[in-house]
Amino acid sequence: MSQKQDIFFYLKKHWGYDSFRPLQQDIIESVLSNKDTLALLPTGGGKSICFQIPGLVIGGTCLVVSPLIALMNDQVQNLKDKGISAVAITSSMNAKEIDIALNNAAYGHVQFLYVSPERIENETFRQRLSYLPIGLIAIDEAHCISQWGYDFRPSYLKIAELREYFPNVNVIAVTASATKEVVEDIQLKLNFKNQNVFRQSFERKNIRYVVQLEENKFERLLKIIHNVGGTGIIYVRNRKKTQEISNWLIQNKISSSFYHAGISANERATIQQNWIENKSQIIVATNAFGMGIDKPDVRFVVHLDLPESLEAYFQEAGRAGRDEKPAYAVLLCNNYDVFSLKEQYEQKTPTIEQIKQSYQAIFNYYQIPVESGEGLAVDFDIDEVTRNYNLKPVVLFNSIKCLEKEGYVSFLDAGFEPSKVMMQMGKDDLYNFQIKFPKYEPLIKVLLRSYGGLYEQYSHIKEKDVAYRAKISEHELSIQLDNLNKQGVISFIPQTTLPKLIFLQNRINLKFESIRLINYPILKEKALTRINSVINYTTEKNSCRSRLLLSYFNETDFKDCQYCDVCVEKYKRNLGTEEGLIESIKLELSQKSLTLHELTQRFQSVNSKRLTGIINQMIDNDILIMDSNKTIFIK
Repeated sequence: MSQKQDIFFYLKKHWGYDSFRPLQQDIIESVLSNKDTLALLPTGGGKSICFQIPGLVIGGTCLVVSPLIALMNDQVQNLKDKGISAVAITSSMNAKEIDIALNNAAYGHVQFLYVSPERIENETFRQRLSYLPIGLIAIDEAHCISQWGYDFRPSYLKIAELREYFPNVNVIAVTASATKEVVEDIQLKLNFKNQNVFRQSFERKNIRYVVQLEENKFERLLKIIHNVGGTGIIYVRNRKKTQEISNWLIQNKISSSFYHAGISANERATIQQNWIENKSQIIVATNAFGMGIDKPDVRFVVHLDLPESLEAYFQEAGRAGRDEKPAYAVLLCNNYDVFSLKEQYEQKTPTIEQIKQSYQAIFNYYQIPVESGEGLAVDFDIDEVTRNYNLKPVVLFNSIKCLEKEGYVSFLDAGFEPSKVMMQMGKDDLYNFQIKFPKYEPLIKVLLRSYGGLYEQYSHIKEKDVAYRAKISEHELSIQLDNLNKQGVISFIPQTTLPKLIFLQNRINLKFESIRLINYPILKEKALTRINSVINYTTEKNSCRSRLLLSYFNETDFKDCQYCDVCVEKYKRNLGTEEGLIESIKLELSQKSLTLHELTQRFQSVNSKRLTGIINQMIDNDILIMDSNKTIFIK
């Protein structure tokens, strides 16, 4: 079978499709031609398949570098559901779990291995990787490698070092949004042998972009939901607001749920699935929601807070209308929002002294001495640290983000990580244990029947499902799991509710050494530029919204969309002049011929006598023709 036949074979076998979306096949064939490849596809363009199918064709293990634990877990689960072996190595795993995963990959049992960029910084881990049958290296969210991007991650810069271990393995990098300078920087930082970019236009003809200045956002939100109909996403900035707005919608008889990284993985999965299956109409979420979600019939995405960048806004708005039918991306804002966004910028750029105080507080809290700590991962409770050292949470959090940009730490806001189980006792010993302690037999049998491969590797478990099948309460399940763990029957790792903080460097002595802030001034300046771009987008009254967004991503060869709030307002103004009305009639008839009655319906806001007079004038001037059926078309 040829490689071309292979790609269609896997597409049909695992994804159930007969053909690819635009550009996907070109990108896949580029990768299979052993070329370093950068793929820019808008949200919903099917980026993952561009490295997953080549990974299957090439064989061995495809190493995928991804910045988000939630995204890694989602993609791993999706691959497993398709019968493809995949595993993610995350900060929530202990040394034994990682060892098992890497051993399985070394034996050729893992087709896709997902890792965070921070993991690659570890020299020992890189050495282990060098023994794996890596056939392809894929970089997800590749914009994170660029200092000019909106989500720079210094740990991404270490990815290129992998090429020394795998000199004959090519790289595919994918992202949904990148400006021209970011595109060039990605290829430079990944040591592309030759520039090779596949860019799908970011134009989304079916999305109607709307910005509305609105003091009463909730009332306007209700009108949007009722007028547009269908399912929608509402984005807000903080977790508390997701629940408040969702409850308010429910009070107004609209089925809704809320989603953020702080709720349990099981809850998030249920909420997400209910929304995908249209059991709830609206999902109110922070930006934690949306990655890897492929729901085609989202009719509207509403932002109640200003986004931090047009890149982020474009990705989130792009989750509407993936079925190519008309959909709306609405940004509701007021004067306070602009002030709030600028204030947020100030909070995100703490002073050098605040960064130093936060640095000292973190290392002191975890009792890490000078010249120690590199590679240590801890559960991070921001409330505990701020209470102990009298710091403001917002200052501590943003100081950590600054330290992250400089490569001192990595902060992984993973939310809840599901519980994990692996069998420790051999089959004969397990049989004897069940005879001796029959109380545990139902639970052990449920675990073995529900989760395959428990003797070889850890599996995430859904405790609610396990308790139901074992016919015990969730409280009793926790007790039994803990007891089985203590007796060496299983290895049980309870779910965690806290984000992870990873120390990437040893603690420095601030009496003799300063915190290095090389990236800080550049990132601060770029952040301000991005905020101003958002403000300009929301306050612009004369330029088409779609063209504004496209020009931000260096696409300029496009006409006005005709559907955004600016174009609609311009259209209404044009109808007031004879020249504008003539151009509008020509525009309507350029799409298809219409009867006089149909044209009248299209221009209900225009006086019918005036409209008829203009149409007759255009016929007299040989611009239009009317046939015997009173159908009008352009000559």
